[in-house]
Amino acid sequence: MKNYRISLKPVYSRLAESLPQGLTLPGEISSLSWHQAETYKALQDQNIDVVFNRAMTGDGKSLAAYLSAITNCTYTLAMYPTNELARDQEKQVQGYKDIFKPKKDPQIRRLTAAILEKYITSNQISSKRDGIEDFSTNYEILLTNPDIFHYIHNFYYLRGKIDNPDRLFRRIDENYKLFIYDEFHIFSSPQIASVINTILLMKHTGDANKKFLFLSATPNEVLKTFLEKAQLRYKEIAPVDVGAYKFSSDNSNDGWRQINQPINLCFPQEIEPNLSSSYKWIEENAETVILKFFQDNPNSKGAIILNSIAAVKKLLPKLKAIFEPRWKVRENTGLTGETEKSQSVAEADLLLGTSTIDVGVDFRINFLVFEAADAGNFIQRFGRLGRHKGFETYQAYALIPNFLVARLFADKFHPLEDSETYDRVNFNNAINGFWTFKNQFERYPQRWGGIQSAYIYSKLQGNHHMKEKYPEVAKKFGTSIQNAFGISLKQMNAQFYRCQNEGKTKIIDEARSFRGSSQLDCAIYDLTNPDEPEAERFKMYNLPGILNNFIFELWDKNSFIEKAEKAGVITTRFDKALCYLKFKDYREVREDWHFYYPGNLREVAKSGKVQLLNDLEICQRHGYGINQISDAVSRRKLVCFISDRDRNFLRATLGLPMHFQAYPLTNEPEDRSPRYTITFGQDALLLETLTWHWKPKDDEGWIC
Repeated sequence: MKNYRISLKPVYSRLAESLPQGLTLPGEISSLSWHQAETYKALQDQNIDVVFNRAMTGDGKSLAAYLSAITNCTYTLAMYPTNELARDQEKQVQGYKDIFKPKKDPQIRRLTAAILEKYITSNQISSKRDGIEDFSTNYEILLTNPDIFHYIHNFYYLRGKIDNPDRLFRRIDENYKLFIYDEFHIFSSPQIASVINTILLMKHTGDANKKFLFLSATPNEVLKTFLEKAQLRYKEIAPVDVGAYKFSSDNSNDGWRQINQPINLCFPQEIEPNLSSSYKWIEENAETVILKFFQDNPNSKGAIILNSIAAVKKLLPKLKAIFEPRWKVRENTGLTGETEKSQSVAEADLLLGTSTIDVGVDFRINFLVFEAADAGNFIQRFGRLGRHKGFETYQAYALIPNFLVARLFADKFHPLEDSETYDRVNFNNAINGFWTFKNQFERYPQRWGGIQSAYIYSKLQGNHHMKEKYPEVAKKFGTSIQNAFGISLKQMNAQFYRCQNEGKTKIIDEARSFRGSSQLDCAIYDLTNPDEPEAERFKMYNLPGILNNFIFELWDKNSFIEKAEKAGVITTRFDKALCYLKFKDYREVREDWHFYYPGNLREVAKSGKVQLLNDLEICQRHGYGINQISDAVSRRKLVCFISDRDRNFLRATLGLPMHFQAYPLTNEPEDRSPRYTITFGQDALLLETLTWHWKPKDDEGWIC
């Protein structure tokens, strides 16, 4: 079957005509891009609260973000959605420091949940609160994740009634002046609601001159809408909109810097819309396409970015057998040990990975094979290629379903032609315009984000210390958040306390979380990589992913914990695991399984409400210990939402994201085609916001 091929022009970024006042560059950096200078100036402007930098991938958004921290010693707290990106950026910021050699010598450190846990254990510190305070005191530039930042501003990490609610967030907010959210476009409405709540809390309880910088090539219209309604002043730095990019090399390159190389992009037509088609394409073309490219271009570096960890794990030994010892093949996924993760990007000639490496990580590669879950994900992953000079040719293969390829090249009004050349802006517009709809869950902040708001408001209004220290803040925060979300705090409080009184605090906890809880996470001892250090074999992974792809054995908790402690592993993160398993291998064929509920599903689904449910079971034909795992699931009260539509219908009709946790459910033991769908945790809350109008008119209450 014929492959469609196009070429992408190189990209040039316009340089700033002059440097911002008072800014001096070292000799290694001759000039700034237009967007870097404009971002620096916007962050000094006291009339701006929030800045969006929408420069293209590879155009130096990180330097724009850290210029003030490096040159003016602006205390900066930066947040990254993945640990791998934070690790990459830590090296990059240290590189800026080495180049600029600032007199005040800002200290740089990365903070993750694992690093915090190790720090408080090694230093015999009594609490996470004290550990976070130490980090904020000792490091002028702190790179963390938005989860920790969210929980700080939602009064977690505190000692109950002993600590005042502002004990920790006030310390953080006083220490840092600039707050960076990188690659925020990968998040959805729950995280947007969290950010709005956090920014408004900070604005009303502290210095009004705090700055918030969002770095993303893809704008988020929902976020901007809420900022406007909350009367927060923002500015967009959008090079595309002002002609700050060009796509041809000519005699007028003075004043321009090349940021992306010309790329050849191929769209195979044989990729079916299923979970195994990309894996099969790579398996079948490993020698004729991938290896041949390396043989023809022996100094090449490449990456394969897939949606499935299991696919990466199964392909790894097959590609190693073909490529090594001449070329090194490495992996980087959510199940890869920290040692290999930290070394893989630098060491690999061919790197296999998942979402851990597609978000912002700076690769020096000239070959890329990638899947994509949606238009933004396509642009994000494709943006890993062509960022560095030094290769003769740059080649990519986009493994997207054949019906999307047809939309782009063959259907009526198709935007692309085979063998043509396009600039990056028009190409990105074609991808965005012809991809399958992805739901943005716009109603979530109203429906559930307001629960966070109500909790914050209750602390501001009901706590004696907070009322004394911030006498007008409750009123100001309440007005701002009601305007932003279009909610009534009085109504939200009523729903909040109704849930508490009915014993459904788990639903409240889910609404107050950042990315959702881990209700079905299992502790695993990973035996699939013989070279992995013993201490790194102990991990957490989601049960549905385990049932789909892994061959495993059940293990008892005491033996698991004993072995982990013997390896020097801090075991507190395994305390609430659903069960304890040994990973032995990966299934060649994805396992078929579903949830089973012995009660009246019709009545449960008819309620149309998020609820707490126990007595769920697992139906799967294979797997040692499946009955015990099913028992563990049955004993847990799980935050869930049940629909009487099957999940394929829901995905197609509602535009659910690829990794949305929707699973088949039945109440008939022998049913092989369940028509009900169950979702868990935050995804349950999200699905409920889309189906609220399916409820009876006499329905009472939102939540309980």
